[in-house]
Amino acid sequence: MSSAHFSVVVTDERHADQLARDLAGLVQLSVATQPDGTWMVTFKPASSHSEVVQVLDAVRRALGAENGASATVLLDGREYVLESA
Repeated sequence: MSSAHFSVVVTDERHADQLARDLAGLVQLSVATQPDGTWMVTFKPASSHSEVVQVLDAVRRALGAENGASATVLLDGREYVLESA
């Protein structure tokens, strides 16, 4: 599997911070605010499928059980929306 490119847009800085903490050391990572007030977390994991799964799990953890929390995940040009339970 080739290395995936991820971007995750979240509306809350806490979610961006949680993602950055969970993914530290696992991926090349950057966190930036966007003009619309959202936060974009961009990262590139190594080439293993298990790391892609770890990234998606980190997004779910960052959202937690917070009602209405969501993240837009861009993975290799495809867009997915994850929402809290």
